[in-house]
Amino acid sequence: MEAMTEHARIEALVQDRVRNILATRSKVLPLLRETFTPNDPVHGLMHLPAIVKVVVDTLTFQRMRQIKQLGICALVYPGATHNRFFHSIGTCFLAYELTKVLRVRQPELCISDRDVLCVSLAGLCHDLGHPCFSHMFEGFVHSLGKEKREQANTRAAAEGRDEPTEEEKKTIATYESWTHEQASVFLLKGLFKELEGPFREAGLRVDDDGDDFTCIGELIDPPKTELEALLAERQLKEKWSSIIKGRLVEKAWMYEIVSNWRSGIDVDKFDYFRRDALHLGIQRQFDHGRYIKGIKVVDDEGGVPTISPPDKDKDNLRENMMELRKHLHRTAYQHKTVKKLEIHMIDILKRMDEALRVTGLTGCKLRMSEAAVTFDLVAYPKLTDTFVESRLLDREDDTITQAADLYEQHILRRQMMRLVADWDLPRFRDGGDRPFPLPESEEVIAGLLAEYPSAASSCYPDRPVRAVVASELRSQVAKIHYGMGSQDPITRVVFHSTKSEGSRGFQVDYDAKPLRQKIFVFWNPPVEELQDTVTLQRLTYAFYKWAQGKVSGPVIAVPASPSKLRACRRPQASPSPSPSPTLAPAPAPAELVPEASMAAPTETPAKRARRTLKINASCPVYPDP
Repeated sequence: MEAMTEHARIEALVQDRVRNILATRSKVLPLLRETFTPNDPVHGLMHLPAIVKVVVDTLTFQRMRQIKQLGICALVYPGATHNRFFHSIGTCFLAYELTKVLRVRQPELCISDRDVLCVSLAGLCHDLGHPCFSHMFEGFVHSLGKEKREQANTRAAAEGRDEPTEEEKKTIATYESWTHEQASVFLLKGLFKELEGPFREAGLRVDDDGDDFTCIGELIDPPKTELEALLAERQLKEKWSSIIKGRLVEKAWMYEIVSNWRSGIDVDKFDYFRRDALHLGIQRQFDHGRYIKGIKVVDDEGGVPTISPPDKDKDNLRENMMELRKHLHRTAYQHKTVKKLEIHMIDILKRMDEALRVTGLTGCKLRMSEAAVTFDLVAYPKLTDTFVESRLLDREDDTITQAADLYEQHILRRQMMRLVADWDLPRFRDGGDRPFPLPESEEVIAGLLAEYPSAASSCYPDRPVRAVVASELRSQVAKIHYGMGSQDPITRVVFHSTKSEGSRGFQVDYDAKPLRQKIFVFWNPPVEELQDTVTLQRLTYAFYKWAQGKVSGPVIAVPASPSKLRACRRPQASPSPSPSPTLAPAPAPAELVPEASMAAPTETPAKRARRTLKINASCPVYPDP
């Protein structure tokens, strides 16, 4: 009898819980139910709210199918043809999962459906504004801004003015400061108008708790400079509402999920680290699931709520996330051949920009760059990889014939510029702890050309010297870091203890190597002269001499890839040498340090161990064997 009574009690308890669950589910708005279930090669089966599918099924979002995630990088890593479309959905999924975890773990945060939705939609729409070839297009727009500044300065000097006019400054600033995040927020506002009804039905609104529409834009593109300044001044809590309008300071942790202004550790990186490595064929990944399951929200020393991982995960974050970012940049994003192709493609886009016009909002004809900087709601969304590549390939527009010829020559037939040097700069100034200053591209080229006559007289002195002009040389400087330049993001994170209620930060992480800097120098002669290895080696030696003047300690030149070692070595003597100007190199100057010297680092006056500085080159010069 007692057993039956106990059984009835348990049955009643179960039925009561089932009724409560069903009652709770019935209160969930239809557009917040997890009915959108795409299957992702990275995250598997994803369950997302129905409102996500409403956004995905718009023309604004679907255009991202036509934009490759890694742009030109796909021409070096053929498997990397994945697109911004699925990366955005993956980022949305991680943002959604992270906020749900915090909602269950910390009910005291009072996370509402609106908070979850704002964070999820920010993750979904954070890359809406990417144009053709992703980040490379930003470089194209910025280079146009640089050219406009040079032209404006020239006009000012010719007219006796000290500086460009205010109108010219304003125009230049729009080009030099343009980012895809700004474009994302602009297109998002268009989506708000297009989907006003569904967004309202999903619960988005403006009230005393916050402005959801402003919040989503701020989550995508937070005012990082202003927030960092207030954090440094310890006034972030008091002045939060002066710059952030979407949420009160109690919800400040929301601004560290999609685009983390504080440390750069966010779900956008979690997705593209895993997705890019998969498609690049790089067998290395960061376990973002561990991070999501381990975090909680705590107050920093200024009383501002921040996302806090457990202190035991500090080394895991550095070694498996921060170092992975550097590895992807060094191996793929800033690979020397990717750099070559990007420079060629920017030249091609400039030729197209001069002739090609895109129809804009009022029927006006705009350059591609104008469509970008004016955020034209009709013209700008047309700028996809497919748009550009189809016009270059079909050759239907006679006005872009020159651009199409360059595309065929450099991109399709791979007749690319040659690598003069690829130099990993030292991390610190000689005898100090300050980062080594990264020279401007113009300084590198000027220094190389200044050393070129001397280098030419040392290499192949019996051969005629080919004149090299600055326009044939391209220099790019690259920073490979943890995401915050020379600063270590770990020092910006507030960690919590799993053993107590305390939290702490790390002022210094002695194992961190947050910044590596590189200089790429390329020679872009006419195609028929690409095999002129004599001039190429003279340029490499000129760069070597310039670099030697920047550091103390030995500098060596080695092949950019092992397969080029034999081609660049001096061949065995023959009784009838060919007079061709593209023979392998003559003996290098006496002061060139042999490759074996890499094993013998020297000491600086401040007793800092100095490693040999290595310059990679397509055809380096070598000492006599």
